[in-house]
Amino acid sequence: MVRVKMSDIDGNLTDEEKKEIEEAEKKPVVYDDDSPQMTSEMLKQFHAFDAVPIRVSRETIKKAKSYDRDYAGFLSRLIETAFADKDLLKKCI
Repeated sequence: MVRVKMSDIDGNLTDEEKKEIEEAEKKPVVYDDDSPQMTSEMLKQFHAFDAVPIRVSRETIKKAKSYDRDYAGFLSRLIETAFADKDLLKKCI
């Protein structure tokens, strides 16, 4: 199940679209074979990352936000990609 807040959704929704979302929020979650309820073991796989505080300039944060609303995820993917590139790593050491 994915939870989405209204603040995460594009503000250019029509009144009808907003109403549809509000109605969907009232409906119960239905699990089935294609989307079963997550067990504790299943949920553990989503916590495979460590949170590491790093210093990032305001300008870099601004650029990251311009590429992706989930700028922290974007930066994480960028770091993962950089670590997979030996030549790029050498430039940064």
